[in-house]
Parts: sequence; C-alpha cells; structure tokens
Amino acid sequence: MRDALSRLAPRFKVSTPVILRRIHDLRGLTQDQLQEAYEHELRRLRSARRSTGGDFYLTQGVRLGRRFARALVVSTLEGDTQQQDAFRLLGFSTLTTLRQLGHRLGVV
Repeated sequence: MRDALSRLAPRFKVSTPVILRRIHDLRGLTQDQLQEAYEHELRRLRSARRSTGGDFYLTQGVRLGRRFARALVVSTLEGDTQQQDAFRLLGFSTLTTLRQLGHRLGVV
C-alpha cells in the first residue's frame, strides 16, 4: 500500500492521507482500515519532518546562481560593491554570513 500511496500522491498533487481518504470513499478501505492506515501515515510524516533541514549556504548557491553569488561575494570583499548593496541582493544582513557564503562557495 505504501508504494501505491507514494506513487499516487504526487500524480494527483495531494498528500498521502488524502489518497487514503479517497480510497476509503471509493469503498476500497473499511473505516477501521482507514483509521489504522491514516494514523500510520501521520506518524511517518511527522517523523520525516524531524529532519535537520537543508544547508542554507548550499541553497543560496542554487537560489542565486553559483556564478552570481561568487562574483558578488568577491566584488564585495574586494570593495567594488558596497556591503549594503550586496546584503540587499543576497538577502543577508551581516558580513559574517557573506564571508561564510564565500567560504562555502570557495572564494574566501
């Protein structure tokens, strides 16, 4: 059943609990089966949310474009671009974050 849920949810652009409910509505599951499967799916989804999250600096490289981010960091650290302009373009507010991004992009 897990494979079917994983396949159907993205196809219909809904969550897996919605797929379970729809199967129940079409008489594919009894109320007890729905309740058990639904609770199992909620536990699975909650445990998946406990991940540590993404890497902010890797995401910035993708979001901004690695080439642009590198060029802006270098330009700012060399003094060609004002820090406040770089912060506005990058969405940062501290020089430490800018330097860390530069370090992660391999330019510092």
